[in-house]
Amino acid sequence: MFVHFGRRSENNEYVVHTPPATASVKGAIHYEQPLHERMRLFMRLEVLMQRLDHSLQHDEGPDTHCSLLTLIEMMNLTNRVDVKRELIKELERQITNLNRLSTEPGVDQRRLNTVIDKHRGLIDGIHGLNGQLDQQVKGNDFFNSIRQRTAIPGGTCDFDLPAYHYWLARSAGERRQLLLEWSQPFSDIQESVSVILQLIRNAGAPRALTASRGFYEHNLDTSQPWQMIRITLPLNAPYYPEISAGRQRFSVRFLRAGDLKTRSVQCDDDVQFTLTCCAL
Repeated sequence: MFVHFGRRSENNEYVVHTPPATASVKGAIHYEQPLHERMRLFMRLEVLMQRLDHSLQHDEGPDTHCSLLTLIEMMNLTNRVDVKRELIKELERQITNLNRLSTEPGVDQRRLNTVIDKHRGLIDGIHGLNGQLDQQVKGNDFFNSIRQRTAIPGGTCDFDLPAYHYWLARSAGERRQLLLEWSQPFSDIQESVSVILQLIRNAGAPRALTASRGFYEHNLDTSQPWQMIRITLPLNAPYYPEISAGRQRFSVRFLRAGDLKTRSVQCDDDVQFTLTCCAL
């Protein structure tokens, strides 16, 4: 359940809004830029977990191989980061900021309390997780042999890993079950990542803007806890944004995609786009 409250806009007015219209409009594409490392971590995890979910729905050997490669990426991403700690910190930060909304006019207190209770439940669930996210494969020679060979282009051929070749020939159900066991710790944190990012994405008021000759620059109000920038364009737009962001300002260059065989160049026309600066 995702609830849309309000936030202070860039002119410091409190607004209560519905989700950005472009979020549900067919034919729109979103480009997102995280503004600090925690958001970068969560957004990468989100993409990988969605990719894993998608590949697990298919039964062929190459689909299983894609699932396994994605799972290895997830483990490599989180190997040196305490993801559980980062999730708890972000959930607690959001709870603190959501509690401040309770004094603002126009906020649905019941829905606000529901979201805060949801966050607290997610924190309790993370505290209940034991071990690291790769705990299911530690000491598993079969998995680790595959993991090591994926660093070599084509390193998982049957003559390199006959055991892997044997496993890929097993039934789809058998392969899927093992992948689900290995990825279970990520399933336990997936809801937390989704809730955090969805709330942040909805904590912004979209604005229709124009990039003069394909370039736009914007100063951020440093008193606001900005987490993410979203650029929305029509799906059929012949250009894409290149975002360069810091703590105090960001700039956007719109590049013509062309046929993607040659280097993209900046648009020399004015570009209409939707900007959402997200802070919670």
